Amino acid sequence: MSEFRTIEIDFDIHKLIEQERRSFAEEPREVLRRLLKLGEAPAATTPAAQRGWSGLGVTLPHGTKLRMAYNGVTYEGEIVEGIWVVAGQQFTSPSGAASGVAVTKKGKKTRLDGWNYWHVKLPGTSTWTTLFGLWESAEAMKKSHASR
Repeated sequence: MSEFRTIEIDFDIHKLIEQERRSFAEEPREVLRRLLKLGEAPAATTPAAQRGWSGLGVTLPHGTKLRMAYNGVTYEGEIVEGIWVVAGQQFTSPSGAASGVAVTKKGKKTRLDGWNYWHVKLPGTSTWTTLFGLWESAEAMKKSHASR
């Protein structure tokens, strides 16, 4: 059975991997295996669950839908392998995603606290909830466990 290892790559290599993807569903490691002529990975190396995103006690599983309204525009995205993918761009945090896509009425970039703007719909659910609300729930749970 093979193990997964994390490696750092520079932006040019990342860009090449993305250009070589045959579909959005093809994982970067599958692209590398194909380019290096290693063939398909054995079934045992496929992770049971895709990696989600975590921050400040909140975890958003792979496939979580994202939605934010700012200045009359609605932005949508998804958590993909632990990354916030919004409007074709990748971000590592809710604030990075909010600031990365939102523009002012004058068309300028702005800095936003994404925790206050994003709504999320977790996989398998039909309702949207605020990211801030999830944080509040996580904080309440921590306090509840601490008081025991």
